[in-house]
Amino acid sequence: MHLNIYDNCSSVIEEWEEILERYDDHPSEDDVWEIAKESKELPILGNIYQSLILERIVSHFCEETGLDEEALDIFIFVNSYDTHLRIDGKSIYSVQDYLDCIKLYK
Repeated sequence: MHLNIYDNCSSVIEEWEEILERYDDHPSEDDVWEIAKESKELPILGNIYQSLILERIVSHFCEETGLDEEALDIFIFVNSYDTHLRIDGKSIYSVQDYLDCIKLYK
């Protein structure tokens, strides 16, 4: 079965996926489905996928910088097209945004 996880995703989802490609990290449809089938309400698969992507980006950011997530002001907002990631007030919408943010903390 192929899940249509890209329905209602942010316009920058491909940039976020490219960040994860640097780490050979890709949430699978199975990852999305495992969360979706536990939902009490009708799940929005794109939101689940975006949440997985953004959580993994933050995890890799912490590994790259040696910082704990608790030491950072992480803002993740997932709502279909209106989805955002900010790390200490810096919006992450591209690979370059991510790399620039890493440089600030290394």
